[in-house]
Amino acid sequence: MHHEPGHVGLIPDGMRRWAQSRGTTIAEAYLRGAEKVAEILVALREHGVQTVSVYNLSRANLARPQAELDAVYAASSHFLTTLIPAHFDPASCSVRLHGQRDLLPAPYRAAADHLEKVMQGNDFRINILAAYDADEELRAACSRAQLQGCDIRAALEIEDVDLVIRTTDEPLLSGFLPMQSQYAQLMFLSTPLNDLTMSCIDELILEYRRLPQRRGR
Repeated sequence: MHHEPGHVGLIPDGMRRWAQSRGTTIAEAYLRGAEKVAEILVALREHGVQTVSVYNLSRANLARPQAELDAVYAASSHFLTTLIPAHFDPASCSVRLHGQRDLLPAPYRAAADHLEKVMQGNDFRINILAAYDADEELRAACSRAQLQGCDIRAALEIEDVDLVIRTTDEPLLSGFLPMQSQYAQLMFLSTPLNDLTMSCIDELILEYRRLPQRRGR
């Protein structure tokens, strides 16, 4: 029996090392990374994945040098204003930003707000985690659970993850959706994000299908 990953978590990583190895700029590395993420989203949707949660920035990442953050924000703006609209139909796809919005630059927030308003489809969902902190997510879910009289897991805004892909071979989740990733299959890649081909994504999905998904049972 085949198991399909309904929800994939994507941790794009390795852009700084890729820039150093190629003798290019951080800005160019992040722009290429944004384009690769868009390609991966398209490939995952073609495999029947219904939701992808992309780890754009943790709150801890905001302590990085401003020049690097500016490169991330520029690439993110390109992703939100150009790449997503070019690849996905707003009638079938939705986009949601999760994290502490007030810590993000105004242009980033404006681009995300616009996508959230115009992209309201239900066939494919893209969650973008930016200025995200797991502790803050749990505190917010706890507050909602108390108000709604429900279990804290029911109050989480993002559902359980089936498969997490990180584009470096460091076996770390780096705070990515810890509650939702408890039983996720974890894949850490030796190929940097910017060098990934979509055949690699095909192979990862095939590997997921081959392995039993017991979820603690």
